[in-house]
Amino acid sequence: MGPRRSHGGWLWMFMFQLGAADCTHHCLSSSSDTQPFIPLTQTPTWQVESDGGCLKPLYNFAKLFIEAVQPNPFPEDIFTALKTEQLDIPQLVRYEAGYLVCMLLAGLYLLLMPVAGGVLAWRHFHSKKVEVSDTQSSTLSSLYHQDIGVAACLVLVTILLLTGVILAFTVNSRVSENMHLGLYHVETSARIMEDSLTSIPQKIEVIMEQFSIPKAEISKEIDDADDIIGATIISFFNTDVDKALTDLSASIKDAIGTIENLQLYQTTRTDLQANHTILQNGIQGLQSRVESLGKCPTCDFPDPSNLTTVANYYLIPSVDDKLNDMPPASSLAGLVEQGNLTFCAIPQKCSEQVAPTIAALMSELNETQEELLNTSHRFPSLESLTEAVSDCKTTVRRFAEPVDYYDFVRWAVSLTLCMVMLVIVVLMVAALSLGLPVLFYPTIYSTYPDARLEHTAIGLFRAAVVVTFMFSWLFILLVCVMLFFGGNAHTLGCQSWTNGQIFGFLDQQNYLFSSLNNTSQSFNTSQSLNTSQSPNIKETHQIQPSTSAIYHGCKRGQSLFQSMHMEQLFDLEDFLNASKYLDGFNETAQNLSVSLDGLKLLPDNGRQALLSFKQCGIDSINYDELLLLLSTPVVKTDLGVFADELDKKAELPANAGIKEDLKKEAETTRHLSTIVKQQQTNAAKMSQSVSALKIISTVYKANIDKTLESLTQTEVALYNQVPYIVGNVSHCTMEKGAQSLLRYLDWVRHAILYKVLDCRWLAVSLDNVYTAVCLNVIDPLNAFWLCLGWCCAFLVPGVIFSIYTARRLKPEPTFISKDTFILPEKKTENMKCHTEKAASNNYMTLEEIHESCMVSEYIKSK
Repeated sequence: MGPRRSHGGWLWMFMFQLGAADCTHHCLSSSSDTQPFIPLTQTPTWQVESDGGCLKPLYNFAKLFIEAVQPNPFPEDIFTALKTEQLDIPQLVRYEAGYLVCMLLAGLYLLLMPVAGGVLAWRHFHSKKVEVSDTQSSTLSSLYHQDIGVAACLVLVTILLLTGVILAFTVNSRVSENMHLGLYHVETSARIMEDSLTSIPQKIEVIMEQFSIPKAEISKEIDDADDIIGATIISFFNTDVDKALTDLSASIKDAIGTIENLQLYQTTRTDLQANHTILQNGIQGLQSRVESLGKCPTCDFPDPSNLTTVANYYLIPSVDDKLNDMPPASSLAGLVEQGNLTFCAIPQKCSEQVAPTIAALMSELNETQEELLNTSHRFPSLESLTEAVSDCKTTVRRFAEPVDYYDFVRWAVSLTLCMVMLVIVVLMVAALSLGLPVLFYPTIYSTYPDARLEHTAIGLFRAAVVVTFMFSWLFILLVCVMLFFGGNAHTLGCQSWTNGQIFGFLDQQNYLFSSLNNTSQSFNTSQSLNTSQSPNIKETHQIQPSTSAIYHGCKRGQSLFQSMHMEQLFDLEDFLNASKYLDGFNETAQNLSVSLDGLKLLPDNGRQALLSFKQCGIDSINYDELLLLLSTPVVKTDLGVFADELDKKAELPANAGIKEDLKKEAETTRHLSTIVKQQQTNAAKMSQSVSALKIISTVYKANIDKTLESLTQTEVALYNQVPYIVGNVSHCTMEKGAQSLLRYLDWVRHAILYKVLDCRWLAVSLDNVYTAVCLNVIDPLNAFWLCLGWCCAFLVPGVIFSIYTARRLKPEPTFISKDTFILPEKKTENMKCHTEKAASNNYMTLEEIHESCMVSEYIKSK
């Protein structure tokens, strides 16, 4: 029995290890499942494109000029003084020194242009006589080449003015087009930043709510643990319990069959012995009576000496002692069903025992959820930054309409002045178109008398000069205003953003990230009151994130958590450390146990009944002798045949006197034959019972031993293996729960860093603001004043060359004396001189004609 039990134990261990491997494989295979966490929508962003195009060289030239005018760095101290209302005026003047120089130059321009215009106008209306020296007359022949140079310069200046006007129209229109769109982009970018920052705590709350998914999975695993334990036990031990109960059923069947056969044996024995007495007495009486009737000398009777019993049923032993030792049948009935019910009740017993532990695990799960939620509330707040962005958006929205209106006014004024500038250029172009041919080819307009074309060209030149002098102060004033505002906007905003100087100023604005440090301080205070709480906020000094690091980090794809160095305030790794959440689970799960003490597949009364049956001693009966006795004939002579012979003898005439006696004895013999048959039937019945008892007696003890051993081994295996099964199921359950929690925490880490705190929208929005404001509005605005200033600058040489050309187009003067000449009052003589000279040489220049005429007049005067 020892080796057999040992083999059974190894079998159970093998089955347990096999079950553990299956459970572990199930745990590992389930870990690859993807949990359906809600997808977090990211802020949609798009890139605003710059519309500089072919105008970028012009924009860059304007930037170079502004950088030369204002080379100072970003004035952080001036802005700080503006906030504190303690502005240092000399410092501001030093910062704007370049623009002051430009304003002085503009003032000189405003002063000199009217003065020059007045001088020219006075000379035009008061200078009727002009003295001409001998030197001037001697150099008249060289004026032709000078006119060519002046004309070329005037043409070049006109082309440059026309180019400047066209560019001014273009960039002015572009500023107006981009202003409204730029305000929209700025407001949109501010709204995107505000919405994104506002959504951070909302998204974190959504992430914490997603804990319901692993919680549901873990809860299901915990709730199913008792069922899994019970089902595992049933699955592992079902075969052995069925086998043990089958053996028990066989032993019970032997016991009940023994009881039934013993009872039948005893009843049949009583009948056999009772009938044996009756039969024996009847045969003896019949034998004596037949012998007395056979004394007749003439009678021929059968020999009655053979009428004797053979089987002595008094030799059948009694089995009352065996029946008394047998257990009652009621104690054996239902043992198999009771054992089966006991085994099937194990899951219910497991559920009852693990219910407190499961409740404790569910409580731990709820505490984990609460701890995660409470810790998430301590996440560094960006409320101050959100408020700053919201204020910016409100400011943009509040000033969008006024800015749009003032830009319309600026556009209208600029358009008007550009139209005036265009009129000046058109006048100059028209004057050049009419005057240059007359200046170089006097005969080209020979069909037009009285120098009409010359006077028209002179009038156009004079009109251009007059309009220039009238509106030049407006031009330079607009240039100065546009330069001051556009230049400062570029330097303070765009250039400081490009070179990163503005980030240093923003870093000094403590209010931007004040909520970060406030969150840390408030948690440190609460933490000092409750030291048992796991710290997720690091007790550190206040931090001031670098706005430059934030911007460039977001542009590189980093999250706000990294670029703002939130790890100095919030320990994300500790927050997402699964071990601190699983420690409570594991400690509680260690209390998960099931005890099957008192579980008995065979109750004590059933076991005692089987032992009583084993000790009943049915194997001590001599079944062979009994069977031999029962197989012995009841009588030697067939009583039926003997009765027939008596009937035959009664019919003989010789026995007529004893006929009735013979008839009577024949009936008696038949009655005894009936008893013999009954004895034979009972003997056969008893023979069957004895045979059954004989068979049972050979196996019943072995069956009982096998049954008891099988039940004992099964119960012992249940006692020994159930703790391992419970531990394995508990480990598997916790492993699945840990995998669910780890998947959730990994998703939380990824979602927080790359979804919630993904700040690519911040870099894109700031770039869009820079593009919409600087590249699409300020750059064209600076290009506009540059083009207008360009025109103002070239108006000066344009006026000079126009005046010179207009003077060279005047009709020829008449000499009065050697040193002076008077403009002719009658054009006929002058025209005559022209005609005569033209008739003699069609290729003479205007200077030659003019020189010859002056010489002839001089001679005549002499």
